[in-house]
Amino acid sequence: MRRLAPLLSTTLDRQALDIARAARSTLTVVAAGSTVAAWEQRFRQWLGRGHVRAFGSGRGALLMVARALELGPGAGVIVPAFTCQSVINALRYAGAEPQYADIETDAFGLDVDATRAAITPSTRAILLQHTFGLIGRDVDALRSLARERGLLIIEDCAHALGADWRGELAGCLGDAAIFSLERGKVLTTVHGGMAVVHDAAAAERLDRLADRASLPPLPQVRAQLDSLEHDYWTLVGDDPDQADWARSQLGDQLVPRMWPEEYSGDYCVHYEERMSDPIAAIAASQFERLDEVLARRRAQAGAWQAWASSTGMPTARVTAGSQPAWLRFPVWVDARLKADPAPLEELLGVEVGVWFLSPSHPVPSVQAGCPRGMAACERLINLPTLLPAGHPRGPAD
Repeated sequence: MRRLAPLLSTTLDRQALDIARAARSTLTVVAAGSTVAAWEQRFRQWLGRGHVRAFGSGRGALLMVARALELGPGAGVIVPAFTCQSVINALRYAGAEPQYADIETDAFGLDVDATRAAITPSTRAILLQHTFGLIGRDVDALRSLARERGLLIIEDCAHALGADWRGELAGCLGDAAIFSLERGKVLTTVHGGMAVVHDAAAAERLDRLADRASLPPLPQVRAQLDSLEHDYWTLVGDDPDQADWARSQLGDQLVPRMWPEEYSGDYCVHYEERMSDPIAAIAASQFERLDEVLARRRAQAGAWQAWASSTGMPTARVTAGSQPAWLRFPVWVDARLKADPAPLEELLGVEVGVWFLSPSHPVPSVQAGCPRGMAACERLINLPTLLPAGHPRGPAD
């Protein structure tokens, strides 16, 4: 059976592998010192504004942002009915209550009319999610609505590292933002996240939260480094013998994409963790390639658009004035094909993504008042935008 182009860990390279191996061979104590501080500063300089701290995951960054914005018990946060359980958990761990609103189906962001209708006296914030790395159709109207109602905007940039709108980077369009470096994101350290706030008082609170956040235990950091090596050899490397070795020697000790507690919504201590120095070093090395990675993703999106147009499959509409990051390329298909994408995978030679299977993916959820979100859960698939060199479905030279 031929190897399918993967969805996960596609930006890993030999530099990241070498850093992970060197760190693992010398790691005796977990620290968040000068390497993390340098990475935070570098990220802040790139973003151009805001106060930045690094955490163990994007979901952990969201928890810390919610706390820094004082979105505690009694605070409602509007979220799109097309998101993941990690978002729901992070807000609830802070004491806030997610309030679902329907999406628009041009770029899969919150629909402004649905958001307006979802506002209640308890609503304090709107989560502006840049799904698949697209800037939502109603971003301007949502920002105006937030100002009109005195609501905070948190940007969920987990999919959108490097996307921009009218010359402003995603992450600079609201009061706070989070980014993710998880396996399935624009760049990856297996797990990792960045929290950004744009208010001085929130920045002070974020610093206090970060400074007292726990460090991951030593076995967990080692497992994360092992996971990176495993993913490199099994997903992007070109040595079958090394791939077999990685599966046999590292396959039983991988860091999960979601911890068991997350599926049930029980409290998960890993949301409280800071980023460690070895992971920050890998993040910085990955970040060196951001422009190259974005260029490849955007070129591949163009190739997928041409293919989808030739088959008559509807796709996203790019919001005027925006430049997406194109983490994935979304395509509308028949519900039966989404339920069993294997034939399409064989045809295209790529893994097919099913984000999102429910409004709180992967945990089952029904939001009957959000028909467009529910339709997307039933019929929207997504395709990888980093394919190996020479892949027949890659962009034309």
